[in-house]
Amino acid sequence: MAEALPEYPDSDFSEDDQSPLEVSFNKASDHVRKITTKLNNNQLLELYGLYKQSTEGKCNIPRPGWLDGKGRKKWEAWRSLVDMPSDEAKQKYIDLVQKYDPECELVEEAVPKQQWVAVSSLQRSPEPDLSHDELSLLDAARENMGELVSKLISKNPAIKAQRDKDGLTALHWAADRNATSALEAAIQSGCDINAMDNSGQTALHYAASCGHVNSTQILIKAGAKLFKDEDDCSPLDLAADEEIRNILSA
Repeated sequence: MAEALPEYPDSDFSEDDQSPLEVSFNKASDHVRKITTKLNNNQLLELYGLYKQSTEGKCNIPRPGWLDGKGRKKWEAWRSLVDMPSDEAKQKYIDLVQKYDPECELVEEAVPKQQWVAVSSLQRSPEPDLSHDELSLLDAARENMGELVSKLISKNPAIKAQRDKDGLTALHWAADRNATSALEAAIQSGCDINAMDNSGQTALHYAASCGHVNSTQILIKAGAKLFKDEDDCSPLDLAADEEIRNILSA
């Protein structure tokens, strides 16, 4: 069942304040709700990835856990677009909607505003705004606060093994965000360089799949291994581009 979400929740502007591209994009995303049942999973995933790239930019969240198969596929559809500009993603989204429904003219229709298909929203909880004193080791790693990472581990060495519900350590978070200062601090403080999350992925998997060259180099230099995850994929298998593959192959 489609999830009820407000129409265009992030928009503070009327149609008169929006560019022609934005108007067409919003109408196209609204039209998707009416043709969802006509589309296959691959088409929906492609639209989903373009929608997220259009509205939020480059994928900036960690890969969902092993048990969340649907979430992982949605994440991969978004992550695969890498650095595609927002306007380009919007135009591709519009073109796809028109391709899948040639009769679509992207005109505004009278539909209940509270109805929205879940394909246009990856469900995740927003990260809270925390003061410096409230930050955990994982928060510090995610926010690239290298000095705080070192300080927290120095005060309590046991937290080096701290994980979130998906098994991500400070190294996973730092590698995912390309937070190189936090990554180096965590390594120097003795965090397990080859620690695996609930899917058997190491920080090197995250750095490689996200295309983070600097983080990949740091991890390799620190002795990270090319272990395989539960899908039998090594960081080399998941490498986002040729530069990453060259680093891992060397």
